Amino acid sequence: MGRRACLDMICYFSFCQKTLTFSICILSLVLSCVIGDVIVEQSHISATEGQSSDVTLKCIVTSNHEPVVNWLFNMKIEIDESPIFTSKYTLSMTPESSTRRAYKLRIRQINRLDQGNYECKVTIKKDEFKQVITLTVGYLKKNPSVDCNLFKSSGRFNNLSGARTSNTTKILILSCKADIGLNIEANCMTSKSGNGQMVPLHSENKTQSSATVDVDYSYPVNVSGLDGWRFWCVVGNPMIPEPVNCSTSMLVKPQAKIMKVNERRVNCTSTTTPYPSNVSFQWEVCFTSQNRLNSTNSCELLNNTSSSLTLTPAMNGSMLLCEIENAVGVGRAYLNVTEQPDDEVADLIWVKWFSGCLVVFFMIIGIIVALVVKKSEIRICLQEIGKKRDESTTNKTTTDASQTPLYATPNKNNNKGATHGSSLNTRYEMHAPEPVYHVLEK
Repeated sequence: MGRRACLDMICYFSFCQKTLTFSICILSLVLSCVIGDVIVEQSHISATEGQSSDVTLKCIVTSNHEPVVNWLFNMKIEIDESPIFTSKYTLSMTPESSTRRAYKLRIRQINRLDQGNYECKVTIKKDEFKQVITLTVGYLKKNPSVDCNLFKSSGRFNNLSGARTSNTTKILILSCKADIGLNIEANCMTSKSGNGQMVPLHSENKTQSSATVDVDYSYPVNVSGLDGWRFWCVVGNPMIPEPVNCSTSMLVKPQAKIMKVNERRVNCTSTTTPYPSNVSFQWEVCFTSQNRLNSTNSCELLNNTSSSLTLTPAMNGSMLLCEIENAVGVGRAYLNVTEQPDDEVADLIWVKWFSGCLVVFFMIIGIIVALVVKKSEIRICLQEIGKKRDESTTNKTTTDASQTPLYATPNKNNNKGATHGSSLNTRYEMHAPEPVYHVLEK
């Protein structure tokens, strides 16, 4: 209350002492000092586009004076009863007591454009009171989607190979990201399927509060022994006719196979495409009886975690074991190691192989050179034959020309009254070749 209002109250109190009884004056003073108050039932209201058709905002004013109430949208658009607003908004007032009134703003057919701040501005005499109600409108996207991936705790699986780690739990992270709309709640579920069955794992409700940031929910899963299984992310909402789902790739454990690269080197590969693709390798050499593994065998773990292995003479007569492991399981392959050549024999084999390659190389070069030379000889021979043919043609022309009469006069018919037969002769003579004249030397 301002300074001037206080002076007015003091003057009014003095007047009351002079004219009326003290009790009546005090009552009038209290009533005149009660200006008012403004409250709202809800400061935040949520609605969903297409689901909640209408929303009513309520502003309660308590005052012994008649207030003036205005509604503003986003602090700048004043909503009144003009025709431009009546199709969308309805303003009303309901008295609840002698000093309490409920002012309501009804918004029809809620959509995403109605989201924002609505300010209830109340003016009582010279004082103003404001309350803000925030309306949040959720909507469902036209094409909701969900994406799912399996991760390690430190990141996504990659194709890097590493050493095997035994007796570890195969826990991965199933990450689900759903893009369904804005300010809309969804039921997010995870499950796994395999062997003709679907097993639910986890369920929780999430709200997507941003149109550009997906709903992200993750769940740890144990994939050990789940060869041929897959995991699912499912998102549902009452407004979605059918839940949106996504599945990971099928889990596949490695199937090992040992292949010989040469006499001294072998390679261990998987005949299937493992998923997750991060695999590790382990080699063991066992000295067996009758090429069979049993509890009495002596096995040695080799210090090699790569996919290839170099054989040594010490492995002669042993059985080689290769293990390829990913998070799903382990694939094993065996190979009986026959006698391996020693280093000198191996070097001799290498020299012979290299020498043979050189011989083949020079043979190919010799054949190419011979073909080039032969081609040149054939071209020269053809040129000589062409020259001889030209000379023969020239000599023949000279011989024919020497047999022509010395003075040959072309046959010309100058008779204008020639018959039809003579005209034919004329046409023939017109197309006859020109005579050739030769000058004789004296």
